[in-house]
Amino acid sequence: MIDNDPTAAPAAVPADLGGPYVPADRYGFLQADGARLRYACWNVPGTKPGKGSVVLLTGRGEFIEKYATEVVGELLGRGYCVYALDWRGQGLSDRPLADRGKGHIDNFSTYMADLQLFLDKVVAPAAPRPILALCHSMGAHVMMRVLAENGSGPLSAGVLCSPMTALKREAMLRSVLMLMPEIPTIDERYLFGTGPFVLLAREFNANFVTHDERRYRFTDQWFQADPRLALGGPTLGWGRQAVRSMTAAVAPGYLERIDLPLVLVSAGEDPLIESGTHASVAARLRHGEHFTIAGAKHEVMMETDDLRALFWEAFDRLANGVLGQ
Repeated sequence: MIDNDPTAAPAAVPADLGGPYVPADRYGFLQADGARLRYACWNVPGTKPGKGSVVLLTGRGEFIEKYATEVVGELLGRGYCVYALDWRGQGLSDRPLADRGKGHIDNFSTYMADLQLFLDKVVAPAAPRPILALCHSMGAHVMMRVLAENGSGPLSAGVLCSPMTALKREAMLRSVLMLMPEIPTIDERYLFGTGPFVLLAREFNANFVTHDERRYRFTDQWFQADPRLALGGPTLGWGRQAVRSMTAAVAPGYLERIDLPLVLVSAGEDPLIESGTHASVAARLRHGEHFTIAGAKHEVMMETDDLRALFWEAFDRLANGVLGQ
């Protein structure tokens, strides 16, 4: 574990985002099975006392700074320390392919091992208790699998936004994958319909993730400020491993192992995740709750102010209720 590595900090900050953006108090890298995983911590012990901590996990294709632009500041304003991780293959963590633009993974068990290492080596030794998980999409999926297989660890509760429990058009994806041989030359291709990141192709009116154009542009602004963050679409191999992992997560008796109180937050207009599965997933949890934000697209925390207010109400309710604050 390497703390305060200058290469783990962003190379530059977009001029228009300098106000709400909060740089981390500490950046570093974890060594994980031959790869470096980048993490960031805010309000580390010895700086400003908080009332607990939040472990912030992003979705596929995302990176720490996207959430450090606003969400981290909102958590700090509530008195929490924040611990965030860049998934392997994203942000400033190492990437498995020579083409850095491809979002690839060999197996979702790798993500799970990386998350467990982060919890064990960075979060558990230093984070003020209680510790709340705040996870989006793929990050929520990986967290659920770690909770099911490894237990709650240092965590006291969790909020899962748009958790990746099933994909829209998943049946078509599975059909295509069955026809494609599982070899590197195939699996390392971009998944059909995706490709490299192209700024000029980022049409707001055609986006799947938010109704808020200012927040939609966070990604573009950060990719321009620090091109090391840029990432394109997922590979066919990522898609293959994603459907396998989602199948494993809904196996009989699997979700029932999770004893951590969890709130699943669905986006009512999610065009990427099959949010209709969230209620049944929550019902299988020992301490599960389901909440839908009508009108929201996939990225609830990047939505318009009125929709985000509903999200923060749900978050605060969990913190105040389950954590006894």
